[in-house]
Amino acid sequence: MISSLDGKVAISGKAGSLGSCVDRTVMRNLRACADAVMIGAGTLRAEKLTLAIPQSRARSRESRGLRPQPLAVVATATGDVPLQENLLGSRPENLLIFASSKTPEERLATLSSHASVEIVTEEGSVPGRRLGLIDLREAVRILKKRYGVNVLLVEGGTALNHALVSLGLADELFFTLAPKLLGGERPGTLTILEGPDLSPHNTEPKLISIHLSGEELFLRYALRPTTDGSG
Repeated sequence: MISSLDGKVAISGKAGSLGSCVDRTVMRNLRACADAVMIGAGTLRAEKLTLAIPQSRARSRESRGLRPQPLAVVATATGDVPLQENLLGSRPENLLIFASSKTPEERLATLSSHASVEIVTEEGSVPGRRLGLIDLREAVRILKKRYGVNVLLVEGGTALNHALVSLGLADELFFTLAPKLLGGERPGTLTILEGPDLSPHNTEPKLISIHLSGEELFLRYALRPTTDGSG
């Protein structure tokens, strides 16, 4: 994830213009190491994007016995996923959608014509929380068991980030601090995690590395659940 110095994660609803070419290179490098790249449908609705990597990195992956491209994964409860309009460079055979049993049938049918679809519904999900309709623990299990995914890279959005962290499913955070001050008065401006307050003992981030490139700061944290309740 990336944010401005004052905590904003998007400009006019889009994150693409926040980072430098170095940040984009870091993102491509992370993708090249992943078996799958996952986003929430809201991220895809916000802007056109790709989850693919350049051909030079694809050839390097093949030489290591990996698929040329990481599996592209989109999580949605509503089924409102503009695959053809906004997702660039992904083929149906390398695209997976996680949906809910409450996703409208007509949308499931449309999605199934463009990608593989897995239904992962969570019982007793919280009303009003769309991602609460998807059992992310089951999604991660399916990715590993059925699709051979051992390394999953998640690129947002903020609700998906929150859900994964709150469930203890996020191992690491790669965070870019962009040298920008955006301001703005709109209430509820997005941060890298959007959802109910997390317990202060929920995670205990541990700094792994820090790198400065120009005025841009790159941070990597391990996210490890607190076991002794001390915070």
